Amino acid sequence: MQKGKLMMVFCLAFSFMMTPKAWAGEKPVWLDPGREALGRAMSEIGLPKGDRNILVLTNAGYGSVGDQSTEAFLDIVPKETGASMGTRSLLPLHTGIQEPLWCSLYRKDTGKVVFLKWTGRGFEQETIDASPPKILNPEGWKKASSGLIGQRVFSVVSVSLTWSVDPPWALLRAATFHDHFCPGVNSGYIAGQYLMEKLPLGRGDKYVFVISPGKCAADALQVMFNTTAGKASGYAMAIAKEDLDKYTKGGVQPSIIAMRVNKKSDTCDGMALGFQWNKAYADTGVSSQEMAPKGGPGNPMFWIARVKMSRELARMPKERLLGYITTLKVFAGKADLADKVAGGDPYAVIWKK
Repeated sequence: MQKGKLMMVFCLAFSFMMTPKAWAGEKPVWLDPGREALGRAMSEIGLPKGDRNILVLTNAGYGSVGDQSTEAFLDIVPKETGASMGTRSLLPLHTGIQEPLWCSLYRKDTGKVVFLKWTGRGFEQETIDASPPKILNPEGWKKASSGLIGQRVFSVVSVSLTWSVDPPWALLRAATFHDHFCPGVNSGYIAGQYLMEKLPLGRGDKYVFVISPGKCAADALQVMFNTTAGKASGYAMAIAKEDLDKYTKGGVQPSIIAMRVNKKSDTCDGMALGFQWNKAYADTGVSSQEMAPKGGPGNPMFWIARVKMSRELARMPKERLLGYITTLKVFAGKADLADKVAGGDPYAVIWKK
């Protein structure tokens, strides 16, 4: 009798231990369909679990299914695909919380992408040929973006193709936070590497960044150094082109003000940095005309050029990359200089309306 009671207690305890934390309430209604959808996607991708050629990219943990959060999907992905963050084969991609849950499986050796998405009726799926010869041309891009994946084709293709050249982990994290790879993210990562050599942090120091004009580089620096607006260490400011031109030297425009601030010693040392875009265009084989084609974002070349250039920059050695950064100004002052550089009264603008 006593043994029976002990066995019952053990079984109950074990069942509670095995209940996923995400299922503290009711089990998400989409979870089993999600598992089945991943199984179908793996069959389509045609590789065994854990194969090094597979990348799983998903907005799970950010996106939603109806009014339910989707972090539980991150638990079933490794079980169904063998992918994991520790092997860099599972990358959660930052999206808004109102975006429906989606997931892509990319096969590096063939370029095949299987994309699945919650549509309200269940998980729908499509297959795309994302090999560079097929996807990095206007016709291929248009065809891919016209299907289920839609405008997310840029996120999926840019991250998948750049992942395939084995970029640094910090750069991958910056891109998934930014929700895609683009040369602006690369430039921010490169600037961060440059600062760690030229303006390294010591005890009690912190970085404060002002990105002007506000561009993609800001997100890379935020991920690398945890410099957020909420911690008064990351700012983005608009600036008129004619004002920016005043500070341009040798064809290089300033884009980042980086400051090393120490409140205790009351010091602020800083640099204004620019990126040599023309040199990067030449080295990557992507022209400024391709980056800004007629029709803008409505022209597939706008997106294709960004994928190509970002991928090429991601595969370059650090020593070469650092050569794209130019120091346009060096300055120093007391710690409150950082507040003055980042200061302004935005409320004055709207209070006049």
